[in-house]
Amino acid sequence: MEKHHRLLNKRAKDGNLDELFKMLKSKQFIDDELADFYTEFDSAFLSIFPNFVQQFNDLLIPEEKITPKSGERLTTELRIFALIRLGITDSQKIAEFLRYSITTIYNYRSRYRNKSIVNREEFENEIMKISSY
Repeated sequence: MEKHHRLLNKRAKDGNLDELFKMLKSKQFIDDELADFYTEFDSAFLSIFPNFVQQFNDLLIPEEKITPKSGERLTTELRIFALIRLGITDSQKIAEFLRYSITTIYNYRSRYRNKSIVNREEFENEIMKISSY
């Protein structure tokens, strides 16, 4: 972020206002930073809970198991439940953290409760039992 800030200052000092405005309007920097943040979050979380994906999938009916795409550690759905495993259960906080609407978070939570092999009321309690290391 500091590097980006310096670049914006340089454009302003150079009087290159068109380029400065273009950079300020672009969401690319934010998108790149967010992607980096998710990569770091995924790595940190999976270093604490290395079997999270497998143990999460063990709670689902077989045809609903989640497999992250190549190069992806956690999917959006898995990140939601990773946050729940970390004790963040407020949908509003999860939505803010992941930059999704609260409705989207609610829908994912409901969808996976319904895909669970355990009682839907106990699904998130079972998530909390997923072990570390």
